Amino acid sequence: MVSEKIKEEFKKLGSLTLFFLVGFAYILITTKFLLAEYNIDITVFSKVIISALVAAKVVAIMDATPLINRYNNSPRYIRVLYKSAIYLGAVFLISFIEDIFHGYRQSGSLGGAIEIFIETRHFYHFLAVTMAVSLVFIIHNIFHEIDNYLGGGKLAKLFFDKPEKF
Repeated sequence: MVSEKIKEEFKKLGSLTLFFLVGFAYILITTKFLLAEYNIDITVFSKVIISALVAAKVVAIMDATPLINRYNNSPRYIRVLYKSAIYLGAVFLISFIEDIFHGYRQSGSLGGAIEIFIETRHFYHFLAVTMAVSLVFIIHNIFHEIDNYLGGGKLAKLFFDKPEKF
């Protein structure tokens, strides 16, 4: 019984990670191509993997909280927007804490960590990343709502099973 639950959680975390890996890879590779026009080279592979793992973990944790199910009786578009906003907020909170932690390790003080954080962040970059990550979360939540509507697991079958012969 417990091993089945663990397998189910690993399967969920794996599929979430794969989804976010594809979504974030698309965004970061597009960014890499756009920056190549200006001869700016960036490494994206490690950032994609870490971002996908963080996003998958955030979604898995948040799905287990009552906060995420607050609007279960609302129309599906409300649930999609609400969950996307909650997930996005959680990811940015975790990223902020991580950045402050790294700044603290560099400076040795909380004030220094905040100063490093402010000096190294760019507003337009922040907006672009927020918009892109929001879109990935919205797509995830739309797929989740469609899957729930069709019946759990039927959306995956629709895409990954071989079609029946007529």
